[in-house]
Amino acid sequence: MTDDSLENPGTVTATCNLPSVTCAPAVRRVRNMEPRDLKQVWSLCLAQNRRDRTSYPVPEIFELDEQSPNFGRYKPNVALALVTEVDGRVRAGHVFLRTIEEMSFGGAQADMAFSIAHIPMALEILEHKGYDDVHTFVPVQRAADLTGLLGNQGFTRIDHRLAHFFRTI
Repeated sequence: MTDDSLENPGTVTATCNLPSVTCAPAVRRVRNMEPRDLKQVWSLCLAQNRRDRTSYPVPEIFELDEQSPNFGRYKPNVALALVTEVDGRVRAGHVFLRTIEEMSFGGAQADMAFSIAHIPMALEILEHKGYDDVHTFVPVQRAADLTGLLGNQGFTRIDHRLAHFFRTI
């Protein structure tokens, strides 16, 4: 595979090394996702879930209600959606969501229990703003204390099955 991005930004050329087959260079590009790409993105996600034995959903990316004035636009929690194309065929989808991270400060166990009991109220407000999930990161030394309380509010501890990568922009 050769990268000719200096001559052709956004294009990577791949060649075949099979002796009896002649292959044209593959043209790869990344572009904005469009609603017409969803069927292929869903298909790719299904294939990936089968391959990896996972069950990741494709989030709602676009407003698909034709009666809505926002028809075809990103949902409020989608910051950016892209697809990777190879020779004009969608081969990967990439969705960048605005993510809510809940943080708590101070308070004894009883104070935290009282606050956590009111999480449904906060989630309802966030849902009306267009968000559909929330993350909370708990210091390891407090995880045992809070796992049950957060579990009672529908939170699932997932650090044993996901690797969490982070960077600032």
